Amino acid sequence: MIKIRDLKRNFQEYDFEINCQNLTVDTGTVCGVCGRTASGKTLFSQVVSGVIKKYSGSIEIGMTELSSTYRRKIGYLPFKNILYNDLTLKEMSLFLLTQYKVPESEFGLKIEWFSQFYDIKDFVERRISSLSDGQLQYIKYFISLIHSPSVLIIDEPFNGLGDESVDHVRSLFEEVNRKGVTVLALSSHEDHLKKSAGSIHYIIEGKIE
Repeated sequence: MIKIRDLKRNFQEYDFEINCQNLTVDTGTVCGVCGRTASGKTLFSQVVSGVIKKYSGSIEIGMTELSSTYRRKIGYLPFKNILYNDLTLKEMSLFLLTQYKVPESEFGLKIEWFSQFYDIKDFVERRISSLSDGQLQYIKYFISLIHSPSVLIIDEPFNGLGDESVDHVRSLFEEVNRKGVTVLALSSHEDHLKKSAGSIHYIIEGKIE
């Protein structure tokens, strides 16, 4: 579950403020937040995922305030690629599993599991830099879930993907929901969100409604 109350975060350098008075995403559900470009989606996702630390108000992951939440509980898929382009998918994955103190044997199991939605077996030995935009987006999904988080926060879930890929994303969301994962997806594509999320909120000039 994600529970946000009276959240404010001022960004003086941008003359911009994130404001969310009341937002609850129940365990095992998908909540979409829709907004135009420059509406504050990326900043909001960074605050809720813990990338940006300081804020007023409350953000709870499960029953724990974000600042005290074990990092392994959160999966974050940012809009920009932050993966190491010179590494292969396997190298990148094993590095992250080590950081999360998860056994390396989990890599093969996760490859098999994820490939039921989009086959990434052929990408295991390929460098991140060699992937197309669509392939990279699926790899970012894979990486964000490799440590089995209880919450997944996604900035632009359909980035680089064609309309035909919406069904793949929806199937993935349904599967992780069955496993009890809570998903917060922020996107400018309202039609895609309506097909993938159980509830929709809107962000306008930093305010979530």
